[in-house]
Amino acid sequence: MRFSPQELIDVAIGIEETGYYFYSKFREKMEDKAFKEIFGFLAEEELRHKDIFQRMLSNIPDKSGYFTEEYYSYLRALGNSRVFRNKNDIDKILPKIDTFEEIIRLGLDAERDSILWYTELREMYQDDPDSVTILNNLINEERRHVVTLLELKEKFESQ
Repeated sequence: MRFSPQELIDVAIGIEETGYYFYSKFREKMEDKAFKEIFGFLAEEELRHKDIFQRMLSNIPDKSGYFTEEYYSYLRALGNSRVFRNKNDIDKILPKIDTFEEIIRLGLDAERDSILWYTELREMYQDDPDSVTILNNLINEERRHVVTLLELKEKFESQ
């Protein structure tokens, strides 16, 4: 089974929706005001990214048959192995997460999953300079999220 470009963008939208849900839930769980603000910022970033992907949906070129079956299998495996595939995944682990370190680790893993997915999506759109630019910007923003989470971790560890 091959993903259509629309399905790939739908996965990206799903990544952003679950990212928003993840950061919102843990923003609620945090007591420290600074941490709440950072998780709130990250949640809002996820919504902004979702909007970008929704706009991309309106300009999807037909790329069916663009890659080998093996590549589509790889994409399917990536899509299915994300840290959080949906909000239910987050709801299941939410009560089990007791430490700030666990929240940060999960956030880092999810951001890395996003970077990997968007890097592969960029490959699919390599002949569309506008989409490549958008995806490069999103990848760079996700990298900044990784840095933000690492800085948050360092701040927490120094307290």
